[in-house]
Amino acid sequence: MIARLRRLFNRPDFRARPLAALARRFSWRWRWLWNREPWPLPLATGTTILTPRSGSGALVYYQGGSEPETTAFLLRVLQPGMTFLDVGAHFGEHTLTALRCVGASGQVHAFEPEPETFALLERNVSLNSASNTTLNRCAVADRDGEMAFWQRFEPASSSLQPPGAALTAGDVRRVLNVPVCSLDRYCREHACTPDLIKVDVEGAERLVFLGARQLCSLPPEKAPVWIFEYSWSSQVRFGERPQDLFATLEAFGYRCAAIAADGSVAPLRRPIPPDAPTANLIASKRGWP
Repeated sequence: MIARLRRLFNRPDFRARPLAALARRFSWRWRWLWNREPWPLPLATGTTILTPRSGSGALVYYQGGSEPETTAFLLRVLQPGMTFLDVGAHFGEHTLTALRCVGASGQVHAFEPEPETFALLERNVSLNSASNTTLNRCAVADRDGEMAFWQRFEPASSSLQPPGAALTAGDVRRVLNVPVCSLDRYCREHACTPDLIKVDVEGAERLVFLGARQLCSLPPEKAPVWIFEYSWSSQVRFGERPQDLFATLEAFGYRCAAIAADGSVAPLRRPIPPDAPTANLIASKRGWP
């Protein structure tokens, strides 16, 4: 309860207008009592998105997006004609923002393995008439094939099964076998060199980097910039050592940084303490966008 209150007090909308923020939270819960269909809501960019009853969906309603600083970074960096990969696309918030930025001359490739969430991602892309989007109902890892996927009650927390882990987590609704691909193979087959890749895979981020060795080994002027989620608890839950995530990127010549509230790049202070909040970080070989 204390942690939930701390998160509430730290939300920008609550700090700006606490009474209005509380009213919106009541309205969010009231709406789902009488309507279970996804809720069409405007993102901060003005794009309409069908939003599910979930933690991420609630943040779209409260503040126009689940990760305002990431949205600001995408708007700052993505340009018409660029190629963007959304790994762990969820119901499409960042996919739709990227589509708005890259325009008809650009490309967006989205990856989401959870069947119900993928169906909503398809609906959102269709709703916004995005013909330059390739949707992939699969996970991304360090190999091609199939892997077990833990579908949690909170969809945003679903993930590949941690290596060697037995199913003991009470928040896991069911276990699925899902197709997985490596980004090196995918980009080779689709003849694309991404400019920017967003990765949010609940602790399995390092597997994505290992499956993109060729992309990560490109020279600085061609190597993609990465946005990746850093969560100490998710890393540990997946059986990873958080420091290995940075070591893997640095071995390829990447430097890491934080994202400021306005989407600009901010210094990253390391080591990051275990109690630090979950954040999206930047990795680049060519200097900061």
